[in-house]
Amino acid sequence: MRRLIIYNKNMSIRTQTIEIYDDANPLEGRTVTFPVRNGQKIYCHEPYVLDAMKMYDKYCGEDIMGNIMSYEGGNFRDVREGIVTDFSVEKGTATIELSAKHSVLVDYNSKSEELELGKKIDVVVSKSKGKITGDATSKTAQLERVRQELIRQVDSPSYAYVGVVKEVIFNGANAFNGFVVEVSGVKCFMPGSESDVVPLNDYNELVGQTRYVMPIASSKESIVVSHKEYLNTLKTTVLNNLIETKSTELVEGVVSSVKKFGVFIIIGKCVPTLLSVSEMDEETETKFKNGEIKVDDTIKFYVESVKDDRVTITQTACKSLGWDKLKETVDANKNYKLNGTVKNIFENGAVVVAPEFNNITFFLSSKVLNLETLSVGSEVVLPVENIDAVKKTVRLKITDGE
Repeated sequence: MRRLIIYNKNMSIRTQTIEIYDDANPLEGRTVTFPVRNGQKIYCHEPYVLDAMKMYDKYCGEDIMGNIMSYEGGNFRDVREGIVTDFSVEKGTATIELSAKHSVLVDYNSKSEELELGKKIDVVVSKSKGKITGDATSKTAQLERVRQELIRQVDSPSYAYVGVVKEVIFNGANAFNGFVVEVSGVKCFMPGSESDVVPLNDYNELVGQTRYVMPIASSKESIVVSHKEYLNTLKTTVLNNLIETKSTELVEGVVSSVKKFGVFIIIGKCVPTLLSVSEMDEETETKFKNGEIKVDDTIKFYVESVKDDRVTITQTACKSLGWDKLKETVDANKNYKLNGTVKNIFENGAVVVAPEFNNITFFLSSKVLNLETLSVGSEVVLPVENIDAVKKTVRLKITDGE
């Protein structure tokens, strides 16, 4: 009796060597080696075995068997392609073939795609506790594809997605927790700490706005996205641009918060910095003292330095040039005396501005200044010992009588 027996365990490939005997010369066999899957064993020495194996691979080949095995594992949820093999308009159901072994019955209604026998459609397939279920509605499949893509991006982020902030979320203690953000119809969670590079002033103002977000975590229940992570991807470019900015070139930023000592500003939506009162020009300082500077106001300034992620700014034009000029002047004249104006007075010293050198400002300790004789606006003449243009400090000569 001629027969072909194949035993299957798994899908990895190995080789098997057999001897084939044909009817014309039954005493002399020929040795043939060809690939088989691990777990397969061929019990046949007939000349038609090679043709039989080709036929077997055609109908139960690696691709087909691999598709079958993809449904044999544990629980999953994914979008798979299936073929419509049967449907009933009266019952509102359709049978979708997922593999040579697996089919799923799905609800079919007017909101589903128009079905016809043999048509390939996307099905959201879920397997739980050994049971496979499916949803053939095109909207569900589209949302699941977006969800799966967002989950994949958690491990290897390379894209930012447009998200719409839908609502503010509070925890059980009625404390702010975060936002519901919708990405292409998929609802995600954005923690408050991931909504910006600086704390928000008003959570509700964000509702209805669009934000570029990047997935940073996922679970069965939700996908966590971050606008802050997206902004951080822009930071390197913005910082490099600031480094190349000329000291005479004005840069624009947006006020993020107002404090007693100055205003915090966001540059390029991702780089926070501080414009202190001592670095404000006269117009800005007047508005600041009158409480006229508000969050989201636009302010122009000069970039003094960029070190790592820290950006130092000023509105008193070209201060770096002013410090270099002052150092050159002092180095050339050891008896040089600097004319300055007292800008602010504190318990331990005073801030002095030097109008001749692009309005640079510096702090002098009460150890070298008699604060009792000074007031804001007082003119001072300072015998300079040394200038550190990098640290932006002035060292005075200590003379008799001072």
